[in-house]
Amino acid sequence: MSRRSRRNKVMPGMGIKMRKGKTIRKYAEYFLLLLWLLAVLLLTATAVTGCGNGPEGTAGMETGTEMRETSGAGAGSGAKENSRTAEYASDDGKDGAESQEGKTGPDYETAADGHVDFDALQKENPDIFAWLYVPGTGIDAPILQSPISDDYYQSHRADGREGTEGALYTEMPNMMDMCDFNTIIHGKDDKDGGLFADLHKFENPDFFEKNEKFYIYLPDNVLTYEVFAAYYDEESDILRRFDYTTYGGCAAYLEQVYGIRDMGKNQREGWDDLTPYHFLVTLDGSIRKEEGRQYVVIGALVGDAAGKIDRIILD
Repeated sequence: MSRRSRRNKVMPGMGIKMRKGKTIRKYAEYFLLLLWLLAVLLLTATAVTGCGNGPEGTAGMETGTEMRETSGAGAGSGAKENSRTAEYASDDGKDGAESQEGKTGPDYETAADGHVDFDALQKENPDIFAWLYVPGTGIDAPILQSPISDDYYQSHRADGREGTEGALYTEMPNMMDMCDFNTIIHGKDDKDGGLFADLHKFENPDFFEKNEKFYIYLPDNVLTYEVFAAYYDEESDILRRFDYTTYGGCAAYLEQVYGIRDMGKNQREGWDDLTPYHFLVTLDGSIRKEEGRQYVVIGALVGDAAGKIDRIILD
């Protein structure tokens, strides 16, 4: 046999081995593809959503909420972004913090340094769910919600003991995750003082102009709000004035806010386009008997460090 014929001769079984090799490689490729698909499904199943907990709530945020300023807002920012927002809050309120006479938590804590120890606070009183810090004022205190009665913290302090000064609190119709359209935070406001007596600093146009932000700390988030309006409101229950779960109710409240023509009202320029898709906090001083009205300071969410604020709005 010639060399050429020997080189071209196919040995017995050679074709079978080659086909087996190709088959094994094909199965290996299928196996790797299957592993990749399982990994994608696992990551999707473990993704964390916002307060809306569904595609409808997410759609509302994407189409209706136009943030004027962000502080690391967005899902997945995590503790690193939370820390940066806390530092920003501390720096922004440095001048106000230096002018304060003392610390105001149950054990004389303060949020002026950008740190809130919720583990310690909730051991003191489990009704504490957040902390409000308003730079430039003495408002630097925990926010509570009682499961017993909406007016419980009118006559009880943040440590749970009875006291005429009361505490800052929200009512049960408001969620404690701050995902409502309008969260109403109540506090005593008397001529002799009170936790919300310093809200009246916003009556001064210069103070209102220079002090734009306030902050709400949660155990897993830091929220930044820009003050866009401050004025004397009528003597009535703001929380039950409208149905804030519906688009129409939210729109009616905004129409009322914009319609206030009080001479002492301060409203920030550029905030005339709020919609029911925004998130508001109303700092509501108690009604002064001699005046028959309450002073309110309203802020809109501009920073959501952990990217968790979301909700579903009914038609």
